[in-house]
Amino acid sequence: MVVDNKPVIVATAFPVPGHTAPLLQICEHLVKRGFNTIYFITGADFKSPIEKLGAEFIENPWPWKELLAKAPTQADPMWDMKHIFGDSIPVAHRLLKETLERVRREHPHREVLILHESVSNGLAPFVYGAPLPKGYTSLPKVITFHSSIYATMNEKVPPFGPGLPYDPTPENIALWGSINDQMKPLLLNVMEHYDNHFKAVGATRAITGSLFELFLNTGDVALMATSASLEYPLPVPNPKLRFIGGLPLKPLSLSFVFPAWWSTITSNAALPADLPDKKKLVFVTQGTIHRDYTELIVPTIHALADRTDLIVVATLGQQGAKLDSSVTVPANTIVVDYFPYDPLLAHADVFVSNAGYGGFMQGIMNGVPMVLAGTVADKAEVSARAEYAGVAVNLRAQKPSEQTIRAAVEKVLGEPKFKTRALELKEENEALDSLGSVERIIEEVMGSQPE
Repeated sequence: MVVDNKPVIVATAFPVPGHTAPLLQICEHLVKRGFNTIYFITGADFKSPIEKLGAEFIENPWPWKELLAKAPTQADPMWDMKHIFGDSIPVAHRLLKETLERVRREHPHREVLILHESVSNGLAPFVYGAPLPKGYTSLPKVITFHSSIYATMNEKVPPFGPGLPYDPTPENIALWGSINDQMKPLLLNVMEHYDNHFKAVGATRAITGSLFELFLNTGDVALMATSASLEYPLPVPNPKLRFIGGLPLKPLSLSFVFPAWWSTITSNAALPADLPDKKKLVFVTQGTIHRDYTELIVPTIHALADRTDLIVVATLGQQGAKLDSSVTVPANTIVVDYFPYDPLLAHADVFVSNAGYGGFMQGIMNGVPMVLAGTVADKAEVSARAEYAGVAVNLRAQKPSEQTIRAAVEKVLGEPKFKTRALELKEENEALDSLGSVERIIEEVMGSQPE
């Protein structure tokens, strides 16, 4: 049944899996709840699942993979922010503007709500004076979805980037303030870069506040799919911010076929816990973007090669991917090109990863303690928060040694407090009811009452 009292949803996400997949999961829920008209702007990889929803797919062709491949390794630390994200502003803004105009033509009397992933970058120029889409006298209501950690320039929280532990002594607060002062010129340079793009599409005012505020505060409400326990205490509450809890586990497609090796996992899982033959499962991955396997996967399987009491499963993050032929795969290890996380996490005793935020939250929602590496992008900050929350050992390295990895895995397996905390955080996040919260917040933002 068509329900026209629901707003038309215009969803826009940066065309990378970790930024698009959470917003897609939210839209899948909204369709089931009667939001029958959705337009979704993102990369071509998501065309099929978006159209399967019955939503309109609008392709953002931004070539982020090609840009990432040629990003300099030893140059400007803000290169990614400027050129992978910032330079996407013109195309993202044009696509959002064109889509909003299309919505007005096709649904002239319907309310419109923008679901905006925080770095999709098409929205902010409107806020700073760029001409509104045709058919609008004001910008539609906006709910921002943030797919990373909460970053701030407040000196009472460790500065974004190096992954410093949260310990707000007077000495550390002074240090954090000093580091923020050193970062300001770098961030101002990024903001000038964004400003130039904003002006090129018609913005009339310069960006105010910090870069982090630009990402989080552009909309009416900002959602983070996590719980407050997985963030540092906020020195100044953000009135727009809502912690909605981690997104729930997604069931596998009915057409999904488990590979032959899967019986090794399920047969082991079925053994009684006190049986000597039962092995612990270690799942290691580097996600789908940073896939230099010598950084984490190879040292992990080598570090645990002699552990006959373990099953190690390594996923390579891309269909058809392989380890270099020089890598010897130990007898206790299964290496696969691509496999969904949740079935493995349901049986895993330790999750070893390079701290991508989406994968980290999947670990939380499965109640699995972690060993986290990674220093690029937001990974050091994700690792630091996981350590602060008591759910992970933080390796503090992009390419940790075999000895460090082995010691960390043994620590997580040997100290029950990690599993206990993982289960507490799982329960805490489930209780927040993320998808139900999104629906209630939509009703609040649009000014309507729940049915």
